[in-house]
Amino acid sequence: MSSRTRPPWLKKLKRIIGRRLRSGSLTPEAASLLCDEVLPSIQRRSPQPAVSAAADVWRADGRPSWELERFIGECFRSGDLGPEDALDLFDELLHRTRPGSIYALNQLLTTVARAQVSSTVREGPALAVSLFNRMVKKVAPNIATYTILISCCCGAGCLNLGFAALGQIFKTGLRANAVIFTPLLRTLCAEKRTSDAVNIVVRRMPELGCTPDVFSYTTLLKGLCAENKCEEAVELIHMMAEDGDNCPPDVVSYNTVIDGFFKEGEIQKAYTLFHEMLDHGIPPNVVTCNSIIDGLCKVKAMDKAEEVFRQMIDEHIMPNCTTYTSILHGYLSLGQWKEAVRILKEMSGDGQRPDVVTYNMLIDCLCKSGRCAEARDIFNSMIQSGENPNVATYGSLLHGYATKGDLVEMNNLLDLMVQNGMQPDHHTLNIQIHAYCKCGRLDEAMLTFNKMRQQGLTPDIVSYGTIIDGLCRIGRLDNAISHFCQMTDDGLSPNIIIYSTLIHGFSMHGKWEKAEELFYEMMDRGIRPTVVVFTAMIDKLFKEGKVTEAQKLFDLMPIASVKPDVVSYTTMIHGYFLAGKLDEVLKLLDDMLSVGLKPNGVTFNTLLDGMLSMGLKPDVATCNTLIDSYCEDGRIEDVLTLFREMLSKAAKTDSVTENIIS
Repeated sequence: MSSRTRPPWLKKLKRIIGRRLRSGSLTPEAASLLCDEVLPSIQRRSPQPAVSAAADVWRADGRPSWELERFIGECFRSGDLGPEDALDLFDELLHRTRPGSIYALNQLLTTVARAQVSSTVREGPALAVSLFNRMVKKVAPNIATYTILISCCCGAGCLNLGFAALGQIFKTGLRANAVIFTPLLRTLCAEKRTSDAVNIVVRRMPELGCTPDVFSYTTLLKGLCAENKCEEAVELIHMMAEDGDNCPPDVVSYNTVIDGFFKEGEIQKAYTLFHEMLDHGIPPNVVTCNSIIDGLCKVKAMDKAEEVFRQMIDEHIMPNCTTYTSILHGYLSLGQWKEAVRILKEMSGDGQRPDVVTYNMLIDCLCKSGRCAEARDIFNSMIQSGENPNVATYGSLLHGYATKGDLVEMNNLLDLMVQNGMQPDHHTLNIQIHAYCKCGRLDEAMLTFNKMRQQGLTPDIVSYGTIIDGLCRIGRLDNAISHFCQMTDDGLSPNIIIYSTLIHGFSMHGKWEKAEELFYEMMDRGIRPTVVVFTAMIDKLFKEGKVTEAQKLFDLMPIASVKPDVVSYTTMIHGYFLAGKLDEVLKLLDDMLSVGLKPNGVTFNTLLDGMLSMGLKPDVATCNTLIDSYCEDGRIEDVLTLFREMLSKAAKTDSVTENIIS
């Protein structure tokens, strides 16, 4: 066939087939068969004169390229049609289009709309809409075309255009089906507009002569549950059931709402809906049972979970690994190891092999219980069974060794992790750094910290926080500040934990001015201190004799939306005793009660110590009342009344009382 008689799209098809052959997605045999069956006009040898003449007639008459449409259909159904190919073929087919070409054009639009981001296709849905605008000028769209268009508009974030396309359907006289509404409903629910979505399904679709299907209702149920409106979702299920045979709820409908109730923490409501489903004759599937069992196990209702598990077996619904893992987690969280072993044996007896999630859970629970040796046995059996540990597996076991202080086993496990081709991540190395700091081996912690950068990992806020805390504990405050500055240079913003560590470190080592500077720097950054930080700062101010500053800081707590607690008031009382200001002590006691806080034993001891430091000694009756108050909350007012009287009168006791107190 000469170049003059070849169809203009032949070179493009040749290029497409060649690309598929090189990528391995099309075998030579399949390519040959495709050429023979789909493109009879393409021959591997020169065609007979009659065929060439027919090609000339085809080109001269501008006849439609049905061979091209057939080729597009074959490639689309086999999955060999890529977005770049679709764009090339769209241009060629649109040039020779006919009314029947709409089916092939729809396939090309679908391919472009679903395309992943690449150098050729940046936004598939938006590009498909652009192709639709070109196509509509030459061929009339059908209902499938509008379905693709609406889906693309929703995917591109243009919900209004999606509704405009829906309106165009009715203008052209096409009959809409429930499928065409699904992307609109899904987008409305994603935008938290479930009330609008419900209105469309319940009212607008029937008005337009379109009956909602189970997918329409399932989309609504998912949207309502995502907005924590499970009660409304139940009402919708009841409405579906009352609607008769049109669209009754199925197991997926119930599964969706049951899962939603569990996420809301409404365990009893989920359990009730489960039994309602059974009463309506809808058999549960493994997803239903797993959801119920998992939810019950998380709230430690193991009796009910076991009941559902037994029902599951009686109904011949085979438990899977997820089922057993949920029950195991429930028993392990309760510390019931014997029951956990029983479930493991049942799991093995049913031929269910633990997966990496099951192993990780077992190892994590054992490590948190201090049973690292048993956790290591599970780890070894995991490898022997052919299940590869992941980063979480190593992390749990490493954390167990670190907590125990077993640095040798921790480092051996890290070496094994690297040998198995798994590089430690931030979490893994942070565990190692914390373990070294906890054991006072700062130099080794610093070595691990510096190795992070060598391995291409930038230390995160946890890494810096651990190192800074370790340095502050041993008084290397200059190094701590140096790492603090390095952290900010790396673009990390210090949080309340970092500032609290530094403030406590400088205060503990008598560097009050720097601690105060860091405190106000933290405030300037908009980081709200906790009540613990405020109280520690107030205590230091009083000990430095800065009474006015301490009171100002105490007054600042409500402004910073931090409520003073009993410890805060007790610290203030102690400080004013040190300053000899009894009137302020009395005022604090009144304020403390007015905000609903009750003094505790530390508060009373502070009052006693303060009185003794000022030469005010309580008598025997006062001491007895004080002791009674520790046992009876109702006597607190009596005790405080006695303290007020003694402080206001500055009464001194006799020598008998003095002997008792001494």
